[in-house]
Formats: sequence, C-alpha cells, structure tokens
Amino acid sequence: MRNNIITTFALCSLLFALFTAGNVRAKVIEERVTVMPGRIMSSSEEQDISSAALKVLRHIAEARADIHEQDTNRAVAELRLSESLIDTIKAALPTVKVKDLVWVAIKHLSYEDTMTVKQDLPPIYAALDEIRDLVPAEKVREHLNRAKEQLEQGNKEGAKKEFVLADESLLYSEIDLPLAYTERHISTALVLLAKNDALRAEASLKKAEDGVKFISVNIYSPVSQARRSLWQAAKDYVSGDLAAAKRDLKEARVLLESAVKSGAVKERAEAEKIMKDIETIQREVDKGAEETGREISDLYNRVKDLTLETVDIFQAGGNEEGEDIEKATQNLNISK
Repeated sequence: MRNNIITTFALCSLLFALFTAGNVRAKVIEERVTVMPGRIMSSSEEQDISSAALKVLRHIAEARADIHEQDTNRAVAELRLSESLIDTIKAALPTVKVKDLVWVAIKHLSYEDTMTVKQDLPPIYAALDEIRDLVPAEKVREHLNRAKEQLEQGNKEGAKKEFVLADESLLYSEIDLPLAYTERHISTALVLLAKNDALRAEASLKKAEDGVKFISVNIYSPVSQARRSLWQAAKDYVSGDLAAAKRDLKEARVLLESAVKSGAVKERAEAEKIMKDIETIQREVDKGAEETGREISDLYNRVKDLTLETVDIFQAGGNEEGEDIEKATQNLNISK
C-alpha cells in the first residue's frame, strides 16, 4: 500500500514537472516573439546593394561627362546600363519574395476561381511576417485582408485591386525612396537627351546622383549602424547573453552620439532621449526581466523611425535644387 502511495506521488511530481517545464518553455517562446524585432538586412545584402549603387553612380557620372563632350549616344548607353543595375538592386531587396507571391496571385486571378486563388494568401502572409520591421506591414496586411474578403465574395476585380495596392505598399523606404528618385531623374534625362536638351538632362542627372549616393553610403551611417546594434542587443537579450546585450547597447549609444554631433539626425531631441533611455536600460539588463526585452525592441523601432525621417526627403523629391538631399547625404558621416 505504502509503495503504491509513493509511486503515485512520484508520478504526480513527474507530471507536474513536465507541465511546469512546458509552461516555462511556452513562456520563453512567447517572450521571444514579443521582444524580438523581425528580420533585418544582412551585412552581405547591404554591401551588395551599396556596391551596385556605386556602379550606378559611376555610370551616371560617365553619362554626365559624355554630355559635356557632346557624345549623346554614349551618354544614353551609360544610362541604360544604370537602369539595368537599378533593376538588379530592386531584385535584391527583402521585399522581392512577397512581391513575387503577390504577382503570382494576381496572375492566378486571370484563370483560376477565387477560392483557389485564396490558397495563395497563407504564403504571402508568412513572407510578410519575415520582413515586418522593414516595411509598413500593417498597411500591406490590411490590403491582403481586403483581398481575402473580395475573393470570398467571388469578386476578382476587387481582389486584384487590393493585391495591387498591397504590392505598392511594400516599400522598403531606405532604399526604395532614393532609388525611385534616382530612377525618375534618369528617365527625365533620357527624355531630355532625345529632345537634344543636354543642359537640362545634365542637371537632372546631378539630382539622380544624389539619390543613389545616399543609398551607397546610408548603410554606413551612425544611425543605421545604431539600429543594427539595437537589433543585435534584442537578439542577445532573448538568447540570454546579457553581457553581449550590454555591449550592443553601449555601441548603439556611442553611434547615436556620433550621429547627433555630425548633424545626421533631423530629430536631435528624440535621438538624445533615446540615448538617455539606453543608459537606463543598460542598468536593468542584468535583472533579465521580460519588460527589458520589450524596451530594447522599442528602442530599435524608435531608431528605425529616425532613419525613415531622414529618407522622407525623397518622398517629395527634395526641393527644386536638391539642396536638402545633398546636405542629408553629406551629413551621413560615413564610418566603415
């Protein structure tokens, strides 16, 4: 009888241990999802894009030189090469997977029934989740949700419209905006060259240089590097490497301080507030609290917003002479 009681007690203890271990494991997984920012571009991806941007810059510079030498045909050839390289940059962006899947869904609408096309949505949502911190994911998701509703109602045209809007919303601002700015001015220059208006074509290419120059150097700017350090801090914190997380936070603060001193940050007051918050969080890291992980993730998002504020000058194309854009590029304070 006593043996049965002992056996029963041991079994209950084992089940309780397994249950609590499962709860702890689930909590860890839940915490990781809560505090860990999404995917960022790898260093190799950024370097490839920066390298391609520099090649575009070289072709534009060659075209400008050709225009001064009155060799229009050669200038046009250089600009065509720059357009091909811009297409290469677009294909390397992290948004390309989602864009390809959306494109497939749009094509399927032309010959599949709506409920079959609806099956294209899960992989689109999954791919979007992977880049949720690189694009306005909620806006894209809204259009995808509306596309789903239209598909369920059998409305192909309505679904197509929402898929197209989702695709247009997949904007990786740090590259897409200055890249579109450059592409627009190259196209303008080609039209002007066709009209033998070399003077205005050359002026348009000077603006095109500003956009692609921004892309080539922005990944090395202190603000961009600070954001990467904060992403790494969140990753290290979640994995339990608290010492590494503290080093990452310290590095992020130093980089932001450099950005403020160089004038590379439009919102100086916000940058200084982030620096103070980093100091506060550094003192809390050793406690390993879940809330600290969320705060690090929040810091990452706030620094990301600082980067986007700098890139926003390309949204409207800058002022007529491109002075704002040229100044922003000069202030990036490259530190490889």
